[in-house]
Amino acid sequence: AKAAGAYLQPHPVNQQVSVLHRYPTKPWDWSTVIPDFEVPSSVAIREGVEWIDRPIYNRVFVSGTSQGVLGQVTREGTAGDLPAPMVADALITEAIAARQRGIAILGDTGKQAMITLRMPVLEASGVITPGKFVRYTDPAEEFFGIVRSTRIDVVYPETWQSIEIEAHL
Repeated sequence: AKAAGAYLQPHPVNQQVSVLHRYPTKPWDWSTVIPDFEVPSSVAIREGVEWIDRPIYNRVFVSGTSQGVLGQVTREGTAGDLPAPMVADALITEAIAARQRGIAILGDTGKQAMITLRMPVLEASGVITPGKFVRYTDPAEEFFGIVRSTRIDVVYPETWQSIEIEAHL
């Protein structure tokens, strides 16, 4: 999964694992995504923000090692003049794997914020799992991003969740 720019997510009840794209929608297309959850600041009891400034890339070469394919992935609408370091992985044996890995690399660039919210597990939302899109609004600003991690804490009789959201600015 990692070789193709994805991750594994276990099912909460069944003995099943899903392979999910790191970016099911490219970050530069997030303005077209309808969020899975809307979280107002009044729900979160704690908020943390880590600002991240990654290099800006718009092209990457992804390759198999001893065999496989060589993929050139360029962000559409750009000149492809800012290449990321080349990535080689023995499991890149198909063009689609190279493309998905390239999207994951190009998606994780530029100015970002990792927003951590601690909030109750509400009946309306349930547990907000990684891979879901969230719009978080407070009176000063709004963040839109994808959940990267979820932590559950049970302090009887309450259940709390801490979610970390990757937002691109």
